[in-house]
Amino acid sequence: MKKAAGKALWVLWLVLAGALPAYANNPPAPDGMLSILLIFPVAMLAYRFAGAKPTEKEQGRRFLSGLGLGVCFFLTLGGTEIAIIPLLILLYYGVRRGVLACVRGQGWKRFAIGATAVLFTFFAVANYLASLAYYPGAMMAEATGVGRLRNLATALETFKSARTLDLNKNGVGEYGSFEQLKKAGLLDPGWELRGTNNAYQYALILSGDPTRDEKEFFVYATPTNYGEVHWTLSLIGAMRPQRRYAKRTFASDETGVIRASDLGGSRAVTREEAQKWPPVQ
Repeated sequence: MKKAAGKALWVLWLVLAGALPAYANNPPAPDGMLSILLIFPVAMLAYRFAGAKPTEKEQGRRFLSGLGLGVCFFLTLGGTEIAIIPLLILLYYGVRRGVLACVRGQGWKRFAIGATAVLFTFFAVANYLASLAYYPGAMMAEATGVGRLRNLATALETFKSARTLDLNKNGVGEYGSFEQLKKAGLLDPGWELRGTNNAYQYALILSGDPTRDEKEFFVYATPTNYGEVHWTLSLIGAMRPQRRYAKRTFASDETGVIRASDLGGSRAVTREEAQKWPPVQ
């Protein structure tokens, strides 16, 4: 029974130390706090598997040490300058545990186990720092808005070129609505037009009389949450908000030129108004 339990703990330790927290490294919500949190079980299991034993003095202050590390972890959640010193303390804890596993442990395996704990600690701290820099600010959100607006304009031009709709039967195609673009397979069915989880919401306006002349189109994207702080479900986001969402509104038409302006909020836009905006460089 003890052998089975020991093997189970070995497997758990290998999963924690070997299968690095991939979630913490990947968008859309990289969260370095997951790596920081895993420092504790990795360091403690490494110490045990190496056969190291704490001194009587260390056992006597175990509660205070645990309380102090818990406070450090809580302060690290803030993700601001206040987290620097607690982060260094957690780094020291993980590295010290790994070194002690090598020094106090038994057998050759203590070196491999201790070295793994030290490397994981450095990885966790580096991953935490990288995740702080990830959270998208206005620039990334606005780049998304420009890209999707350009895709929408391209879909409209493709729809027209295919002559899917030709109401006046003159051989020249017309632009289509959102639903017609989706039906033609030019837009994904799940293309959210008013999704509050997206940085932008999009509008498409078709003008002109196709029975006498060809249609024109006007599309624009307005920030979904102009100037509002956006919260995430990540451990970091539980204490630290993301940067502010995008502020600029983007617009384009059949000319293909994308223009931008900060309107001080999100509202409807006209073609005549947008034509006065500077083009996006």
